[in-house]
Amino acid sequence: MSLNTLIPCLSDGINAALSQLGATALNALTEIRLRKNLPLVLCAGRNVYFITAKGKLLNHCSEYAYRVDEEEFDVVFRRLCNYSVHCEIDNLINGYITVKGGNRVGVCSTAVKTNGVVTAVKEITSLNIRISKEVRDCAKPILNLLYVNDFPSIIVASPPSGGKTTFLRDFTRLLSGGFNNCYVKTAVIDERNEIACKDDGCITADLGVNTDVITGFTKAAGIEIAVRTLAPEMIICDEISSVEEIEAMKNGFLSGAAFAVSVHAKSKEQLMNKHIVRNLIATREFSYVVLLKDYTNEFEIMEVS
Repeated sequence: MSLNTLIPCLSDGINAALSQLGATALNALTEIRLRKNLPLVLCAGRNVYFITAKGKLLNHCSEYAYRVDEEEFDVVFRRLCNYSVHCEIDNLINGYITVKGGNRVGVCSTAVKTNGVVTAVKEITSLNIRISKEVRDCAKPILNLLYVNDFPSIIVASPPSGGKTTFLRDFTRLLSGGFNNCYVKTAVIDERNEIACKDDGCITADLGVNTDVITGFTKAAGIEIAVRTLAPEMIICDEISSVEEIEAMKNGFLSGAAFAVSVHAKSKEQLMNKHIVRNLIATREFSYVVLLKDYTNEFEIMEVS
């Protein structure tokens, strides 16, 4: 899980420019943004950069910034779809595709409707490639605080691209891999293949030795399958957003499983104003909210009363 898994998907020109960057700059990248006939944009956390064809980073847009023309854009898009756009149509309708290494690509397009229902997309105009990262032991401080003498359910919150998926991946690895001398039976409901990063049927992310992964199903359906067939002690879900998912989680709690789930929020105020968070807390099954500070190693733990 790194930029290396994206190299085959990018154009020769973009790869040539990126290859001139040092390892530190490359490792800091979190997003690569392509727009037709506009400059290539590189993001490192909240910092935005442009790049020249010779690989010089710019903190402002200028005539020297690398521009992505229509032909190059289309080449990258087809490569990201593994040259099978029709196979990705269901995901494209939902605004994304997930490529090798768990890297999610946001796709901006125009909807094609049949009888009021979106059945296809056209006119792809921009791609936001979010670079998946593995940060080993990033979840360990929270496990040390919360899971040595207890086994609570937690809600993990951060802004978009703030580290929720990275945290859940490492949390799973540690919990399933012998933390506190336990190998917890863990089920990951990986609707978009961002946590486990399956490739050709094999899990490429390190999720520990006692983890089962359900990929591609809706979270509600995946939770039901896990509860019915896997007898998990912990169920991991990224980006909870619907009442149906919470109803499925209630059945999971009745089976004795704990949950670690994530939501979008950048502050305590925003967190507590979100309807989905209030519904999660209303289950009276969650003990803590862990608020990850944006693009830092800092966090805040809030006890749910």
